[in-house]
Order: sequence, then structure tokens, then C-alpha cells
Amino acid sequence: MVERVKTGIPGLNKLMQGGLVKNSVILLSGGTGTGKTIFGLQFLFNGAKDFNEKGIYLSLEESEEGLKADVEDMGLDFNEVSKKVKFIYMPPYGTTNFLSPLKDQIEKFKPKRVVIDSLTALVMPLEDNFERKKEIFNLIKILKRLNCTAILTSEVPSESNISSDSTGRFSKFGIEEFLCDSVIVLHYAGIGGESDRAIRVVKMRQTNHVRGPVSMAIGKLGISVLKTKY
Repeated sequence: MVERVKTGIPGLNKLMQGGLVKNSVILLSGGTGTGKTIFGLQFLFNGAKDFNEKGIYLSLEESEEGLKADVEDMGLDFNEVSKKVKFIYMPPYGTTNFLSPLKDQIEKFKPKRVVIDSLTALVMPLEDNFERKKEIFNLIKILKRLNCTAILTSEVPSESNISSDSTGRFSKFGIEEFLCDSVIVLHYAGIGGESDRAIRVVKMRQTNHVRGPVSMAIGKLGISVLKTKY
């Protein structure tokens, strides 16, 4: 029996046999404005509020105050879960020995959920894809040893294809999707005229997941997967 971690995002767990695989590493990719940050914040907030699970949000792009303000109107008041969710900001440029302090923070706080936003910003300063691959591999290895379920966000061009037969790149550098256990893509796309947004589970190990794009929305309560036939 595969243990699952419920995302707390309405409708999403049904696409993947009840939730994310526990202690796995998930790549969450999409273009600018597709909802990656909201997804990560919902994952941590609902984990803390509904499932009593600690979480860490590592941001390389936005401050804690900015992140909280982004989702406050959606009912995600992180003051309610301040003892269970920890925000860490690390500027990507000039940051050295990134993995050691992150490992220390996780070992000390003992979160069950981790979000790193974004993997793109983390490895962008490295010189080539070989160095980036090594950094991502070492990061994933550490996360798997620390008994947490982790989401790593990655930028892709907004116009990238998300059709069910697409086999294109699902990350900035084209290597991240091969190293992670699962890949979820957020995209602007009309699905039967119901929404201008879609979500697609590209791969998820040990899971019989829905394979085509499914309509989603971002509203007052955050992200929700729409009740369409799948």
C-alpha cells in the first residue's frame, strides 16, 4: 500500500489515487502567473491546518511578507499556523553551500512538507547543465533522507504545449523532470471552454493518475480542480 499525502487542493487528490506519494519529490512547473506559488502555499497551509503537519517554504524570489500577502485574500492566513509553517528566504545570487543550511533547517524543524520556490532560481547561477544536474540530484537525495514530501517549482515558457500527447520540456533546463519522482504542470489552456487554466499530472511513480489536462481555476479560495469528466 502506497502512503499518500493529501494536497488540500479541492479536486486534485482524485487525479492521483488520493494524493501525492509520501516522501517523494514533485516538480511543479508552469509559466509565469500559472499559480505555482499559490499551489505551494496551499499545500503547506492545508497541511498545517487540516493535517497537523509542519512545513517549510524556501523562497529564492519573494519575501515572507510578500508571499503571505499574496494569498491572504484567499483565506490563507499563515498567522493561524505560524508555529507549524516556517518561511526561509535565500537570495539565489551570492548564496553558497545552499544544501547544508537547508538540511540543518529541516533536521531542526522536522517538517513533513517542504516547498522550494524556485528550483530555476536555485540552479540558474551554475555554469552548465552538468553542474545543475549535480546540484538537483544532491538536493533530492537530501530531501528523501529527511522524511518529507517536497515540491520544487520550475519555470517553463507560458506557451509550452500541455496537450495530452505532448512530450516536450516540462522545466527550464530540461533535466529537472527526469530527476524528480513526479511532474505536475500548470498551464493557461482552454479545456472545453470551461476555464483558461489547466493542470496536468505528467508522471507520478507508483500511481495510476489521470494523464490528460484537466480544467482548474484560481479563485477566492485559491486553486481548485474543476469537476469535469476524467
